[in-house]
Amino acid sequence: MYEKLFKEGTIGKLKLKNRLVMAPMGIGLAELDGSPTEDMIAYYEARAIGGAGLIIPEITRVNDVHGAGMLRQLSVTKDRHIEPLSRLAEAVHKHGTKIFIQLHHPGRETLAALVGGPVAAPSAIPCKYLNQPTRALENAEIKELVQQFIAGAVRVQKAGCDGVELHAAHGYLINQFLSPYTNKRDDEYGGSFENRLRFMAEIIAGIRKECGPDFPISVRLSVEEFLSNVGVTEDYIHIQDGVKISMALEKLGIDVINVSCGIYETGSVCVEPISFPQGWRRDLIKAVKDHVSIPVIGVSAIREPAVGEDFLEDGIVDFVALGRAWLADEEWGLKVKEGREKELCKCISCLRCFESLNENNAVGLPPVCSVNPRLAREKKLGNLDHDSCSHKVAVIGGGPAGMSAARTLALRGIQVTLFEKENELGGLVNLAKMPPHKSVMDWISQYYQNEFARLNVKVNLHTEATVSILAEMKPDAVILATGSTPIVPERVPGVHGKNVVGIDHVLSGAAGLKDKKVVLIGAGMSGIETAEYLCAAGNSVTIVEMLDKVAPDGNGTNVLDVTGRLAKYGVTYMLSHALKEIKPDGVVLEKLEDHSAVSIPADAVVLSLGYCSNRSLLDDLKTRFEQVIIIGDALKVGRIEPAVRAGFEAGRSLFVEKPKSTSFLTSQEELPNFGKLSLMDNQEGLYLCFLTDPAVIARLLPPPLKPFSMPVVTLSIAHVHNPSFADDYYEAILGVYAMNGKDLGLYPLSLVLGGPGAEMAVQLGRDNGSIPKKLGAEFVIRQTGNTITASVSRRGVQLIEAKLELGETNSPLTGALYQFPAPGKQTYGGGFYYHFDREPDQEGVSHFMNGALLQNLCEYNYKSWKPGFASLKLRSSIDDPWGELPINTMVGGAYSVNSLLVHKLNLVKKMNAEEIVPYLMAGRYDRTAFMETGRK
Repeated sequence: MYEKLFKEGTIGKLKLKNRLVMAPMGIGLAELDGSPTEDMIAYYEARAIGGAGLIIPEITRVNDVHGAGMLRQLSVTKDRHIEPLSRLAEAVHKHGTKIFIQLHHPGRETLAALVGGPVAAPSAIPCKYLNQPTRALENAEIKELVQQFIAGAVRVQKAGCDGVELHAAHGYLINQFLSPYTNKRDDEYGGSFENRLRFMAEIIAGIRKECGPDFPISVRLSVEEFLSNVGVTEDYIHIQDGVKISMALEKLGIDVINVSCGIYETGSVCVEPISFPQGWRRDLIKAVKDHVSIPVIGVSAIREPAVGEDFLEDGIVDFVALGRAWLADEEWGLKVKEGREKELCKCISCLRCFESLNENNAVGLPPVCSVNPRLAREKKLGNLDHDSCSHKVAVIGGGPAGMSAARTLALRGIQVTLFEKENELGGLVNLAKMPPHKSVMDWISQYYQNEFARLNVKVNLHTEATVSILAEMKPDAVILATGSTPIVPERVPGVHGKNVVGIDHVLSGAAGLKDKKVVLIGAGMSGIETAEYLCAAGNSVTIVEMLDKVAPDGNGTNVLDVTGRLAKYGVTYMLSHALKEIKPDGVVLEKLEDHSAVSIPADAVVLSLGYCSNRSLLDDLKTRFEQVIIIGDALKVGRIEPAVRAGFEAGRSLFVEKPKSTSFLTSQEELPNFGKLSLMDNQEGLYLCFLTDPAVIARLLPPPLKPFSMPVVTLSIAHVHNPSFADDYYEAILGVYAMNGKDLGLYPLSLVLGGPGAEMAVQLGRDNGSIPKKLGAEFVIRQTGNTITASVSRRGVQLIEAKLELGETNSPLTGALYQFPAPGKQTYGGGFYYHFDREPDQEGVSHFMNGALLQNLCEYNYKSWKPGFASLKLRSSIDDPWGELPINTMVGGAYSVNSLLVHKLNLVKKMNAEEIVPYLMAGRYDRTAFMETGRK
């Protein structure tokens, strides 16, 4: 079957394994310098594996100054492009596929922002589609461009590619030279047919000279510009001219002609909307084929192999080029060859790929496809993970999202049961396929039906999924894809009248409207397509829309395609009008410009006001099942493409355990975990205390704190092994006992940290970042027999030198000050911390603001407490004045392992920040913060 499609062919002396060509289409996966990325290589290799005999990648730049057609496009302007291009060639060659590189210059059909100035063309005639400032190329620039095309071809050959194609179609630069519509020059490159051909003739001659007689040269040619379709009366390239150019190209020595048509200003014939039938270019291609002896490649919106086979059988083409068919299914050729035609995921010609290519071009992303969620993401997505746990999943809803999820799950080996309340799969697709020229939308449902049979997906049609039914099934997860329901404006009087129907009732045939006077409310894409359906049934239609434009969110080509046919039906538009009331014999509108009332007689009123998500089952499902995933329109109303992609993503990720990814955006689910109660588990080290000069404490305490009756200073030097908020770290805390009214607590003067978790401990910990803390401390803690020593240094100064001889302590007060710790005992306490911010005023001058006194409440759980005789030396540096507190006498110390749990952090009172910051700065900032950057 399809023997001709898979018969070997030749272009010049190059042999091709079959007659299937992947037509060039922008994919936006190149580096900005024009080198192919690994993503691009994977994208084209997938089509080589999928059966393409010849791949012609996207437009490839030959000029870096004014030759850019896309932000991320291939380039052959530099020798550095040769090696990466060779990797692309090697990737497709591995699978027996050949590759031509399409050399391109956009001429006037690009953006001034992309080329950094006016766009360059044969003549200073702007493209009416893009409306960019346009200048005429100088003669010297044209000759330079000829050499750049030739140099690009040489690099292509050096990269190991099999041939080149000159892009002389779709209104790009070479096409602009050829056409009398865009070429008004009066020098050697304009005027006569021969002069208009000269630019391409010089390029071809140069390539042939530099690359040799056996290096294939293809030309993609618009043989008909169709400008009369848009009202142009000037001369342009008609089919007879296209044939003449083709014959001249053969004489110039090219090896193959790739026939196309149209320019940007007649875009619908370049990239056809859904209304164009397969094979519609047949006569154009045949006209060329009948007049040349070299091979002809033809593209003609072909989606099904039988159409391509007929083109070959009837001698229309020598090679069948498929464009968007390869986007929709990268295995198109392989499936057809292996007799798996039912598995083809066919392009529905919705133009979402072309639309998203233009949308995403500015941000450097590739296009998307309505039916293939893997498009241009083959490398990133990789292969699906097989499920080895016999999971069962219930999918509720048989629209695009639900069908996509069910298929993806089944591909992974998961048992899938799909519930659909209607008697057929498809969801809103079953309505979308009803307007004229849209029957191919049914391919979506057909594809999934075939896949479900192949993959053993259990489909329950005409079945309303209920919690009780699902409970009997005992699924491991439920995917809710219940779609959406039409919006009904309840505020409008008469909206539930007998003469009012929604577009769902119209397109399903239930409304049965024929030969009626109809007012349709809502001029979105669905609205105007429904209007065409109504017109085809003999109805007279008036379309009402609040906005001043028809279908502003629709694809421009699709909108023009539909409205062009509506114009022939004589449809009336009432734009900038709002629906105010529906009466049995018509509607009352408000003209938004002056708020006047307008009455329109009608036999029927059709509402096309969009859809809202249907989540009626969600709450019940969440109470009964652990995993409930909501996708598609049920989550957010949109197009087919995001619904299919959402189903694919849900299907590929369910039950897959992957390492937690990181992001600069924290999820709402994670935020409640931030700053939870802190646990400093297994902190181990020295706990020392001494008495100091009471006057020093009184001087250093910020208001409203007062000194404790005994001038106690505590020092802990510990390794915190298992904190709940960070990796392990070391800390040394210098604090004094203080009073706030009757409350006793520890006021930390300074805390220095080191170790892996120190950075996070600075931000969080028991205080959520309010303790004065500094990084960069170095800790040495050693035990030799009963002797434990500890040293803490920072910025080259040893701040702490401590020693503890286990046994008797210096004073019995040690136990009392620490509440007599013992293994297994809990003690309770708290501390005082201060908060402040530094914010600018309206003049941009920063001030200290938002001062506050905080108090934490905590408990210690002791695993060990070994008292000892302590000795201690504290030293100051310019940054850390630890020696400011004199050691009048040691109270004692102990070596302990304990866990500290913070119960809560309370706001005690708000404070004047300017009053407290002098007490707080030294513990938080080094002297460099005060513009003292030198170190003596």
